[in-house]
Amino acid sequence: MAARPGNSYAAGRKGKTPLQRFAEKCAFDPYTGCVMWIGGTTSGHGKNARYGTFWDGKRWFAHRWSAFHIHGLDINGLPVGHCCPAGPHTLCVEHLAGMTYAENNEMIKTNPGRCDQDLATKQYWLLVEKGVERYEEVERALSDVPFFDPPQWLRPFLIREATDDCPF
Repeated sequence: MAARPGNSYAAGRKGKTPLQRFAEKCAFDPYTGCVMWIGGTTSGHGKNARYGTFWDGKRWFAHRWSAFHIHGLDINGLPVGHCCPAGPHTLCVEHLAGMTYAENNEMIKTNPGRCDQDLATKQYWLLVEKGVERYEEVERALSDVPFFDPPQWLRPFLIREATDDCPF
């Protein structure tokens, strides 16, 4: 089915692979090693957390698309758990594991989320998620935090400046 003339959404996808489109909606956080989804999300009303959404012939949750197409996990009929080193975050598309429903429920009970972030960090990611603030790379001193390298699958899509002291 062809897009209607003037449909800018379809024009933006022309000539791009699904992985290229996916990577454009991701931001790497060297503090946590997480690749955060900054594209569209679900509404997350009530007790439900917000999850990233991605269109690839059908609507996918971003973490499930990543688990299947990037990490090669067998997710057919199974939940995909977030196992981030800094605590699970529903918008992370890097630290994922296929698990049973019982394992997922146990993980949710024992590790309810990213609670070690300070309020300013949580607020920043919330504003990025809502589109109020734009994600920008921040200059960080390597001695301040544990520094993670971006995952191999994301590296070709990162914007690099020509510097000799670039760590990756």
